Amino acid sequence: MSLNDFVSKEPRALPIFILADKSGSMVGEKINELNLAMREMLTSLKNVDDIRGKFELSVIGFGGNVEIMQPLTDINQISLQELPANGNTPMGESFQVLASMIDDKNVVSSRAYTPTIVLISDGQPTDFNLNGKNYLDWEPLKNLQNNSRAAKCQRLAMGIGDDANIDMLKAFVNNPEIPVIKAKDASGISAFFRWVTMSTISRMNSVNPNATVVPPPVFNSDSVEIII
Repeated sequence: MSLNDFVSKEPRALPIFILADKSGSMVGEKINELNLAMREMLTSLKNVDDIRGKFELSVIGFGGNVEIMQPLTDINQISLQELPANGNTPMGESFQVLASMIDDKNVVSSRAYTPTIVLISDGQPTDFNLNGKNYLDWEPLKNLQNNSRAAKCQRLAMGIGDDANIDMLKAFVNNPEIPVIKAKDASGISAFFRWVTMSTISRMNSVNPNATVVPPPVFNSDSVEIII
């Protein structure tokens, strides 16, 4: 009989990282709806029964600076703080912070399932400077997508309003089978997060939670557009 027979193993975690734009342009209704949508997602995930593991959540906010608003933690131990809205949009720096977190086995356990990364933004990254080149050549994004662990992550993205950089978000997802969701205004944010929640639960309940599982994005709202 081995030592493993006496050790009760922790449930395997499915980490969820939210990269949240909290720049000055998000002030008002958009940041309020984002905070509400994240709380609703957290409540829904806490109420899921009979899953093969557990969910962990981290929130990285970028606005003026990049801040880990919520370290990666079991969702049952989290009470989310409100995101403020101010400053510019250092999206590239948030990619670098995220890649470092995923690469750190003290943050994302080697036993964890492949993380889901969710990016939501209403504008342009202010730290992007490729002079017209492809976004996939942008060093922070390229490092995130080529990182040995982060490259395997499922990536989902939403742009809010006409100023959102959809080309940037499509490059971030970089998967022809996963659409980018565009909200015409703040009212589409909650619908997007319900889809993210459904996708995450579907992954955890699938035969292989490490595989990409994305339910068809069906939104009963005129304020949401699906972009392939």
